[in-house]
Amino acid sequence: MTIQWGTRAPVHKDGGLTLGAINVGAYAEVPDYWDDRSRMPRGAFNPTGAAAASIGGYYLRHKSDLWAEDAAQLYEEAISRRWSSADSIPWEDCRGLPDDVELAVSQVATELSQQASIEAEVVSSWQQLMSYGFHEVKVFLATETFDAARHFEVFRKRAMLNGGGLGLESPGEVNRWLLESRGGWTETSVLLHLLRGLFTRTVYRFLAAYAPSPVEMLIGRRAAQDKTRHIAYAMQHLRYAVIHVRGMAGHLNTGLAQAELFSARDEKDPVLWECLACIFGGGVRGMDAGMAVVKSMRRMYVQDYLRHLDWIGVDHRRSLAPNFSAALED
Repeated sequence: MTIQWGTRAPVHKDGGLTLGAINVGAYAEVPDYWDDRSRMPRGAFNPTGAAAASIGGYYLRHKSDLWAEDAAQLYEEAISRRWSSADSIPWEDCRGLPDDVELAVSQVATELSQQASIEAEVVSSWQQLMSYGFHEVKVFLATETFDAARHFEVFRKRAMLNGGGLGLESPGEVNRWLLESRGGWTETSVLLHLLRGLFTRTVYRFLAAYAPSPVEMLIGRRAAQDKTRHIAYAMQHLRYAVIHVRGMAGHLNTGLAQAELFSARDEKDPVLWECLACIFGGGVRGMDAGMAVVKSMRRMYVQDYLRHLDWIGVDHRRSLAPNFSAALED
């Protein structure tokens, strides 16, 4: 016996049987609040008529806590565009770079690998708290965790490829802020996907544009594509939360202003900026020109950051931290 016997999901000629396609009839009803704290999937029921036994956890039970309308579609995109760092990257095409450029690439790869590791840990720690009534979000975030693991892997491999090895650890202020964020998934998501995610995607894109070899170009392009998908989920969720939760816009605005001050401590460390300048300038001798590109990259990131916040309904321009304002004026 089922809730709605005879309900059939359409199989599309091009896309096949997708996660969104099985949301038909009663099974398409996504509640505003999921009161079950068991592992019972949406659409199932307890044959005894009694409430399913609670196993604890699953604290994110309001739709506004995590929902995004595009989660099912993004899941399909993620599994169709997956790639492997082992054989999707032409590793043999990255030999003979100048020593200064090789060391700079290794250092940048070290920091990007660390960022990806933090992302995987943050997403997976929140995913287990999300109710099964919103399975589209849970399975999409599983793909984000896997993407982050692949980014950790591919940048670690790049650092080790030509003998440069792993470099210095970043100061890690934003990393710590992300790992210790406990306000809620919405608050964590705006930090992970907009404050940090947009910056990381900007670095990916500039690495692809100024790549010293085909390897960095392809890694940057593939990683940026993955990161765009993660940001797309966050944009839909954050906008939904701002619309449906009173005071959320102001709450996020305040939290971001505090987090930006933490990021300022990371920005004071010159290692990442100087290594990027070395890459963009084609070596140590071209670092002055490369630093001009770095400033352009930082300005572009802050502009992108503000545009995304405007779209979700958070007016953050008057609350922008000094280090972010300075990047716009530089």
